[in-house]
Amino acid sequence: MRRNKLKYNLALLLVILFPIFRAEAVEPTWSIDFGSVFDNREGDEKMNKARTFFFTTLAPEIGIKFTPKDRIAGGAVWNQPLENSVKDGKIIPTLYYRHESDTWKFSMGMFPRTQLREPLPGFLWCDSLAYFQRNIRGALVQYNHEKGFFDAYIDWRQMQKHVKREAFNIVFHGEWHPKKTSFLIGAHLMMNHLAKSKTHGLYESVVDNFLVNPYIGFDFGSHSLLDSLCVKFGSLTTIERHRTHTGWSASGGGWIEACGEWKFLGLRNSLYVGKELFPLYSEFGALLYQGEAYYQSSFYDRLDLYGKIYKNKFMELEAQLNFNFAKGGFMFYQRLILDIHFGNL
Repeated sequence: MRRNKLKYNLALLLVILFPIFRAEAVEPTWSIDFGSVFDNREGDEKMNKARTFFFTTLAPEIGIKFTPKDRIAGGAVWNQPLENSVKDGKIIPTLYYRHESDTWKFSMGMFPRTQLREPLPGFLWCDSLAYFQRNIRGALVQYNHEKGFFDAYIDWRQMQKHVKREAFNIVFHGEWHPKKTSFLIGAHLMMNHLAKSKTHGLYESVVDNFLVNPYIGFDFGSHSLLDSLCVKFGSLTTIERHRTHTGWSASGGGWIEACGEWKFLGLRNSLYVGKELFPLYSEFGALLYQGEAYYQSSFYDRLDLYGKIYKNKFMELEAQLNFNFAKGGFMFYQRLILDIHFGNL
């Protein structure tokens, strides 16, 4: 009886899936991302550890495109430190649905963070997390227009378990560029939620954290001797609550970022001045805050000097010198970053 029912269910499934998997209706997709990073960090260790990252990443994907705008894909991300043993390596699954049209894009599942329109700034996302959390785990909605764009996503960073706290964040980034002007206006918004574990004690409390960054800027790329030049400035505000222990509190200040490139050379500087943006960092660290640890300080300036050593349609090799100046602290990064991507998408 059970065997007949199983045969019936399998036959029904094949009937449903057959139209989808016809040769003329399905297009196989594949991609391979390979990367390697050398990142040596030296400094006083008051806000960040002096350490060296040296690893490779391999992220293959295969999938099917079952309509011109829709596809599903799966694969894995393998991070491996450069040593003779694989015991410290880590493999993370990739599995998602993706819709892409000229205006709207949507992803759901575990999908590459490279699908975002732009990399997140340092107050939302730090370098070391970018190395080891390549995928977003949740959903992403994107809108693209000649005058602007927005990305909105939810990242379910950690599920609630007996000893692990539930953690997720919702992030929005949008920007608008009026036609025939160098002016732009935009914002970053984030809601960060840290819940309790299943076997929580009296010491655990739900933490709500919001970050707001409205800004204006100017794109001087077509009006300068450089290939690109953009300046943005605005405010950074954190509003948060440690539910059991404290009420709502707010801190913030001013932020300015400038980036220019000429041929293969580039310079980026980001400055924050105000109150401590991450007041609970000493208690929760990266479990709550995904930005750079230096935003614990009331003053933080980061200067990046970089050069694109080699670049073609498949790969890019970039060298960077990153100087982190915080109130009472300093850290110097020397980085070499290799990215290779190829596939049929």
